[in-house]
Amino acid sequence: ENLAMAVRRLSASSVLHRRHDYIVVGAGSAGAVMAHRLAKEHGASVLLVEAGRSNRGSWDTWKNQMPAALTFNLADSKYNWDYRTVPQRHLDGRELHQPRGKILGGSSSLNAMAYVRGHALDYERWAAEIGSEHWNYRHVLPYFRKAQRHLDEDKSSPYRGFEGPLAVSRKRTDVVRPINDAFVEAGVQAGYPRTDDHNGFQQEGFGQMDMTVDERGVRASTAEAYLWPLLAGGPEASQLSVVVRSTVQHLLFDGSRAVGIRALDENGASHDLLAEREVILSAGAVGSPQLLMLSGVGDAEELKEHGIEVRHHLPQVGKNLQDHLEFYVQFLAKHSSLYPYAATFGGFGPLSKYLFREPWRAAVAGAQWFLAGTGVSATNHFEVGAFIRSAPGRRHPDVQYHFIPGCVVGQLEFLPQHGYQAHCGTMRPTSRGSVRLASRDPAAAPLIDPNFLATAEDVEDQRNAFRLTLELLRQPAFDDFRLQAFSPAEGFDEHNDAAVDAWIRANSHSGYHLSCTCAMGSVVDKDGKVLGLDGVRVVDASVMPSMTSGNLNAPTIMLAEKLADAVRGKSLPPQEEAKWYEAPGWETKQR
Repeated sequence: ENLAMAVRRLSASSVLHRRHDYIVVGAGSAGAVMAHRLAKEHGASVLLVEAGRSNRGSWDTWKNQMPAALTFNLADSKYNWDYRTVPQRHLDGRELHQPRGKILGGSSSLNAMAYVRGHALDYERWAAEIGSEHWNYRHVLPYFRKAQRHLDEDKSSPYRGFEGPLAVSRKRTDVVRPINDAFVEAGVQAGYPRTDDHNGFQQEGFGQMDMTVDERGVRASTAEAYLWPLLAGGPEASQLSVVVRSTVQHLLFDGSRAVGIRALDENGASHDLLAEREVILSAGAVGSPQLLMLSGVGDAEELKEHGIEVRHHLPQVGKNLQDHLEFYVQFLAKHSSLYPYAATFGGFGPLSKYLFREPWRAAVAGAQWFLAGTGVSATNHFEVGAFIRSAPGRRHPDVQYHFIPGCVVGQLEFLPQHGYQAHCGTMRPTSRGSVRLASRDPAAAPLIDPNFLATAEDVEDQRNAFRLTLELLRQPAFDDFRLQAFSPAEGFDEHNDAAVDAWIRANSHSGYHLSCTCAMGSVVDKDGKVLGLDGVRVVDASVMPSMTSGNLNAPTIMLAEKLADAVRGKSLPPQEEAKWYEAPGWETKQR
């Protein structure tokens, strides 16, 4: 497969016989940023190696461009590693779906496009965990701003960026605006504050959500934001070489120094590719520890079990896995939802997703997007949301809501009748899991074990969040919309701890926020360099020491921006005046 434009000029020989300054493995949320910055700002020659396909050029790539088509991507293994967890001991043995991007843009080409930075105190915690003030909020905020191109007409916010590559916008879809507004009003009625910017001074409260959708109404993946504009032309285009459908098998070493990679091309032929300066792993929280372990870097005993020669004993590789666990609380509605536009007929295999129950509405919505980039298809439909604290003594929000004006069943299909749901989860779980090798075969899916709900604290927090959600959705603001409870059903005993815990175990799912498996401080240093080795760095969500409070795509892009500067020995000055909100009386009040 050839990429369009500049990449089309690449032949096998032009890649194989050229030594690049840097090889970046994985063209996802972090890798695309790294490749762009190293080529454009550093003037380095960069080889970007992606196992998946291009996000452009195929008949079906509209699915990763149209914001409302996000469920198509999550269910399609063509652009998705489509992993599952090992059976979860504390979720009745269920194996949870774990989609991972296998495409230019990585998971930013598959995700729900929610742009959430987390709370300022997440980064104050990072600085303590890493042992470096350079990861505190005042040091990371300039990199959020550097990446961002917020499309709001008001350019006065000191928290937003307006000139970066990554488009961030807000949407207000007319057909569901009333019920979206009802969600925000319900939060106020329940005693929570409003906020005008979850990513600004005050995360806590109810309000509009930011999304990575550009002015064309197109998903702003890192491929669209960082790669294609660079490849389109200009003097830096020749500095970046991109190869797709090329699967890295392991790193190549000269002693303790990484000097390149061994990769299989689309036809299964093996090639050794060399880097003059560094190999940068940006394969994600599953792929990066997997590649380190396949290269003999990890826990020595585990490597020996698979017959892998130990190059460097680094026991925390693949450990400390963290993820958000979430559930839907759903009500049927009298009117005003996405059901007429999104519900399909099931039972027809892969064709089902195209068999709309009201095809004339879907056709109009599709035409509006294809012709003008507007309408129901030009949004992710997470247009409003909230962040609250689950209990007194929580210094900053630990529960997140995505509100959806429709009921999603089985995570990916719309219920064929009006409804609405609060997509809820706690944000700082204490359970820790792992990513381990299933075998020494690079093609074997690794063993992903988030170890959800392994602590009593996590069980209690989810239970509290569940009850707070029911209270929220029963507020008077929903009276004109509410028909009846759907999940949990009418008559559910919400006051019975055992019943609530059983419901959560049976109905919760991953937030797809895998992270922390090559954490700064235990696997890599504050600049992403693998401890004890030379010439290899990790730059992706795996280097987070702990999860941020919210979706992880924006923090992943930020840390890639920051570590791209670290590669060059540079750093933006901290934003010393940055402040953040903490609720008065949080020590003794839940709201």
